[in-house]
Amino acid sequence: MHEDRQAYRKALDDFHRLRSKAALERFWAGIRGESLDLMAYDEVSSKLRAVSQTNIGLQQVPLKNIIGSVNRTSDFNRNFRPLSDGDSSRWANVKAAMTSPFTAGVPPVSLYKIGEAYFVMDGNHRISIAKEMGLDSIEAYVTEVRTKVPLSSSFTLEELVEKAALADFLEDTHLDRILPGIDLSLNRIENYPLLSEHIHVHQYYMGIEQNREVSFDEAALDWYDHIYTPVVRIIEDSGLRYEFPEFTINDLYLWVLDKQQALLEEHGTTFKTENVVDFVASQEGKQTKTVGTAADRELDNLAMGPTGGYSDCLFRDILVGVSHSDPELLAQQQAMVMNRCSDGNIIGLHVKAETDLATSETEAELETTYYQRLNERQMKGRFIKVSGNISKALQEYSLLTDVMIVKLSYPPGGSVFDRLSSGIITLLQNSRRPVMFVKEAVMPVSRILLIFDEGEKGREAFYIAAYYAARYDCGLFIVMPEKDGKSSETALSFAGDYLSEVNLDFQTVSISSSQLDESLVNMIEENSISTVMIGGYRSTGLLGRIFSSNVDRVLELSPVPVLVCH
Repeated sequence: MHEDRQAYRKALDDFHRLRSKAALERFWAGIRGESLDLMAYDEVSSKLRAVSQTNIGLQQVPLKNIIGSVNRTSDFNRNFRPLSDGDSSRWANVKAAMTSPFTAGVPPVSLYKIGEAYFVMDGNHRISIAKEMGLDSIEAYVTEVRTKVPLSSSFTLEELVEKAALADFLEDTHLDRILPGIDLSLNRIENYPLLSEHIHVHQYYMGIEQNREVSFDEAALDWYDHIYTPVVRIIEDSGLRYEFPEFTINDLYLWVLDKQQALLEEHGTTFKTENVVDFVASQEGKQTKTVGTAADRELDNLAMGPTGGYSDCLFRDILVGVSHSDPELLAQQQAMVMNRCSDGNIIGLHVKAETDLATSETEAELETTYYQRLNERQMKGRFIKVSGNISKALQEYSLLTDVMIVKLSYPPGGSVFDRLSSGIITLLQNSRRPVMFVKEAVMPVSRILLIFDEGEKGREAFYIAAYYAARYDCGLFIVMPEKDGKSSETALSFAGDYLSEVNLDFQTVSISSSQLDESLVNMIEENSISTVMIGGYRSTGLLGRIFSSNVDRVLELSPVPVLVCH
């Protein structure tokens, strides 16, 4: 017993209260299936591949960051509350020594530090008592242990398997040395071999391309710069990681590339990574975000000149709606005259609806004709066949491409019933890609009539029109429909400033919506317009179906292809 009997008796009472709390904590933890065990230092340091130790001297250490012990894990729980009644005498003696005015106090504890987490070498009882007394920190001699994987102070036993798997991966690949400071952790730890395989495959193809032996270190650096980083940047920009908070960015990297490979194997063509991200997110019921517009980015690249590294290609992948209602395959013909990319890819999508009574021979003939047209023009492409709702399938597969082209047989009708059931309106309200409609005239984009307003979708149409005018010297005519008899000063100012900055000639006309109906065809004929461009519906809900808009009137009246932008 401690010399200060009063302090000792009070400490015993405190111990028994703390034991009761520990017993209650263990009960509820068992009900919840949680663990309150202290971390075992030897297990953690071994699994996390401890590589060195450094004595960093006397420190003031936050008590909440002390999560484990070297040799007393069975005597205390995670909160350093005692687990055995047999420990009462020693615990009370230590507390009396810490609190009695008749003693000189106790020495600092000794701790190991891994990352932000601490483990007790000596002083478990002192830490237990300090916590019981409500202290925030304790004085300690600290030895820092460097491991392959650092720890946070909130680290749990359940996370040890994940951290150990990462440590094993880094030990095998040495990527912590090759790519210092780069977090390559996975929540799906079974995929670490796949992540390693990505680098080994890259190493193999680098050796073939350069006709020499390439080291793993060199391949890893090149993979990080030219494969990993661009894909991760696309994922970050899309907001995909916020839709899947249970995955790390590296889990998503592997998932997206796996889906990209699966699409290649299924359809025989490679889709752009940014489009694959949109597609697979949609398949999972998730929504990615759009950062800026492709046309605006290409205009910026174009302004930088050839050294800017621009792709010289706005629409590399074009989706074409292929159906028996378009026996001349006008949509495909429009895609082929629109394709200006050396590596352009024209994807034909044939959706067989339940009401489609075409025979298998007719289906095969449609596919054969499609490929014959491509071969005649020496262009690349694939023919994809799916079953289901036509508008929904077009909208889904359009996410794998940059623009969609369909034959317009029946423009959105004027009656409420026709509009409520219109597949074209459904497609336009849900599509996230520009949609080009072609009636009977197949025409390359050469002279553009832009129907421009100040809405976000109108801006997208503006950027696309400006890109074509800048890149291919297309004529540009801008019509600004008036509201309440007035043109939008904001839209006029924006268009004028932007086009002047990129040295583009253009003509503008301000007319009312009713005048647009009356004069659209004449404007197209008088100015030899090849393509009309316009922003999509402002409303994507019921109001957009019930009330007609400039989009509907343009689709109905225009004899030339119309590009509706989103």
